[in-house]
Amino acid sequence: GGEAAAEEAAGEDAALQAEALEALSDHAEALHVALCRTEAEAQRRIGQAEAAAESDLRRAEAEAAEQAGRLAAAARREAESVAAAERLEAELRRVSERAAAALREAEQASARLEGRLKEAEAEAEASRAERAAVEARASQARREADAAVAQESGGWREERAYVRTLMIRYMELESEHEALFPAIATVLHLTRDEVARIRAAQEAHASATSVWGRTVRVGSSLWGAASEVATEVSKYRT
Repeated sequence: GGEAAAEEAAGEDAALQAEALEALSDHAEALHVALCRTEAEAQRRIGQAEAAAESDLRRAEAEAAEQAGRLAAAARREAESVAAAERLEAELRRVSERAAAALREAEQASARLEGRLKEAEAEAEASRAERAAVEARASQARREADAAVAQESGGWREERAYVRTLMIRYMELESEHEALFPAIATVLHLTRDEVARIRAAQEAHASATSVWGRTVRVGSSLWGAASEVATEVSKYRT
């Protein structure tokens, strides 16, 4: 009876051990499954982390490349701006030099023009003085001729009126100088030498700039001749 109880107790212990082993085996298998699941989850998370890290790296590289491109473009623009500024500065220097040269030329031209203006004013003043002198001589000649004619008889007065008419037409009509001159020479009793002298004087002064100047000079010569003729006639008649 004791052995049977021992065997029964041993059987119970063996059953308990078997159950314990089976429980341990189930637990170990559950741990293995949990471990596999944990490892798979860890691998998945590692893969996700690596993918995220790679994506972040690519984004960082793209941003760095973009930033480098922007920096390079900014550097090019800065270089272009510097080159443009240098070109503008050079052009400004050239323009300034040309402006200074043009200003110097303008000042020189102004000085030359001022000199010419002074010369022209001096010439005009001399011309006015000469004209005044000519007019004074002509007025004096007219007064002398009038005085000489006033001393003559009535016939000489008629001749004087004819001479006045001829002289007025002579001074009014430049185109009739050649036609009127023989009549004037005849009335004034001019000699051949006097006529030749007057012709030569007319030809010598043909290039004068003023018709009035030529007329006054010829008129003064003729009035002088008329005065001389009047004096000679007066002496002859007395």
